[in-house]
Amino acid sequence: MKKILRTAVSGLGRIAWDFHLPQLCAHDGFHPVAVVDPCRERLAEAQARFGVSALYTDFEPMLEELHPDLVVIASPTVFHADQAIWAMRAGCDVFCDKPLALCSAEAEAMFRTARETGRKLMTYQPHRLNGEARAVRAILDSGKLGPLYLIERHLSNYARRNDWQAFRKNGGGMLLNYGSHYIDQLLYLTGSRVERVRCELRRIASLGDADDVVHALITAGSGLLFDLDINQAAALPLPEWRICGQRGAALYQDGEWKLRYFLPGALPEMKADTGLAAAGRRYPSEPIAWQTETLPELPADRDAYYRYCYDYYALDRAPFVKADEILELVRTIDACRRSAEEFRPVLV
Repeated sequence: MKKILRTAVSGLGRIAWDFHLPQLCAHDGFHPVAVVDPCRERLAEAQARFGVSALYTDFEPMLEELHPDLVVIASPTVFHADQAIWAMRAGCDVFCDKPLALCSAEAEAMFRTARETGRKLMTYQPHRLNGEARAVRAILDSGKLGPLYLIERHLSNYARRNDWQAFRKNGGGMLLNYGSHYIDQLLYLTGSRVERVRCELRRIASLGDADDVVHALITAGSGLLFDLDINQAAALPLPEWRICGQRGAALYQDGEWKLRYFLPGALPEMKADTGLAAAGRRYPSEPIAWQTETLPELPADRDAYYRYCYDYYALDRAPFVKADEILELVRTIDACRRSAEEFRPVLV
């Protein structure tokens, strides 16, 4: 008989409403038994739409009364650590939305509790599985660009953020919010560990006090550079991806990938000129037999994440997001914050 996980969801905001609850209801290995939210109107909406009968405005009474197998934490970031630790100490496994925690100290406490209680803990990092990530994986695996030296990731928009994520006291800001997605995506796709971080944070268009512009240069242990630009005050967007290797580059914009590269051995032999008189007083140049390709965006598999969750929580298989990976991510975000030295000029 198939194992069914009795599941509670804490927090009925955007991510729970648009992803977690629909996915739980669509997968026959999960049975949503409760929802928790301080807003009674949202509880009633969840009951009407998803058929969840147990409604709670407080988290701890739900744990004490229902003892679910799994708790999905989709509450604001500032509550993640406390709720995850409470749930694991109550005998529940935990699936936590990103960002896992406010800082590495909280994340380490959460995984320490998981070890002490024997419970399972994993976090939601969906950009590992979206269409862009699938395309990047295919490009990297092809080896067409040669050894990589730079990956640029640009997220551009103009949005005057005015919700809870605009405020530092709530764990808001683009470094923690979007940075949790895209730093993880870069590290996961390249299998990298972080060696050095330089970062600047700004608050430009947001109506709160948290950063809405992030520029981080992250150096991996292999020497690969990640240039992450998250700009929520940009009137004109930049290309979302630029991947540079020794033999070519890939560019992604408006749903399309463009590749330009040369084949191994295609360049004729050339020797360095150590003299100070450039031949013909010209800059060096040579014809290159470029290969070009245009690739469409690959579709995302929206159902994949909860298949991975079931494998982990019900079948005891390896977690899709491993503890050391998520701790590396949170430590990198901490390093970005330290590098920025909390310098936040305000434009008027």
